[in-house]
Amino acid sequence: MLREVNQNVLTILLFEALLGTGTMEWIPTWTAEFKSAVWILIALYTLLLLGIGLLIVHLSQYMPSDFTGCTMFDYFLGRKLGGVLNLLLLGFLLICAGKALLLGTSLIHYTTLPYTPTIALVLFAMLTPAQIFYAGFDSLLRFQTVLFVPALILAVVLLLLCFRTADFSNLLPVTPRPSMLTADSLTKVMELLQGLILFVIYIPLFKRFGMSVTLTKRSFTYAGFGIIMLNVLNLLVVLTVLGPFEASSTQWPVIEVVRIQKMTGPLLERLDLIFLLPVLIAVISAVNLYSYGAHHVMSYYTHPSQWVRLIWVFGLILLIVAIPNNQQVAYSVYGTIIKSFELMFFCLIPVMWLIRRMAAKERRIFK
Repeated sequence: MLREVNQNVLTILLFEALLGTGTMEWIPTWTAEFKSAVWILIALYTLLLLGIGLLIVHLSQYMPSDFTGCTMFDYFLGRKLGGVLNLLLLGFLLICAGKALLLGTSLIHYTTLPYTPTIALVLFAMLTPAQIFYAGFDSLLRFQTVLFVPALILAVVLLLLCFRTADFSNLLPVTPRPSMLTADSLTKVMELLQGLILFVIYIPLFKRFGMSVTLTKRSFTYAGFGIIMLNVLNLLVVLTVLGPFEASSTQWPVIEVVRIQKMTGPLLERLDLIFLLPVLIAVISAVNLYSYGAHHVMSYYTHPSQWVRLIWVFGLILLIVAIPNNQQVAYSVYGTIIKSFELMFFCLIPVMWLIRRMAAKERRIFK
């Protein structure tokens, strides 16, 4: 099939799905409650990410390579229930794409263009995915992979440079108080797990193109440990340079950490603007993945022309971005909807596994 469909491409795609926008807006929320003991949330995040991710990959091995359904929901939960969940998934993907665009425009307003209208930045940002989707899945894979390595290397190098001003005493104490560990801790961790929902779309697509379960599991392992290491690096840099109290009171702590690095030379006086490049690439990649997923679901249930589907997808995303007058209210409302769907999704994955186990047991009994 496609030359671009291989283990390396799937690894990059899964990594970008787990990364999301790359704006690290979760750091202030986590440090505000847990201070320097935030590592307990990282440990919980690691367990949930690897556990749920491996379970999704494990479930995918039972799907035939010639499966023509829309998502994993169709295969394990039936066409009717799967269809309802796919429609809910469509709304979730559109909201995630809209929220990613809002985060990207907020970051641009904060760093470089404070007076540029949000709608103008959103329209400009949507030009790239619109052209990619019209050209097909091949173009999406090429775009997602061609900028990945240079952007990742640039971001990691700039983050490592920030250790010049680090104070590792800011990491103490590392032990959380028992009162810190509540049910709300789980909802905070869920902010970093919404990329797992994209797996039910993209893993079946790659399986359809001949990707084996062994290679899929290896791709997820590389992507999972890679994103954990990147998130740990970002958190470590923020805590050691700013400290937990300042980190919790800053909207974009990673940008601030890079901004305060004083270096002389051409293009080095504003390192935060250089760091903005890989972050915006991550934002566009997230928008691409969410909006293409929505396009994929819409294509399965409706059959208009390609242009009509694109107009519907991007029109709805634009509506999601343009409706709220207050961005903080939008983040709160959209965040609640996203968390609700995530909670339902994480409950459904074990149910799908149980359905598969029961079906296998019934076949053994009849034999």
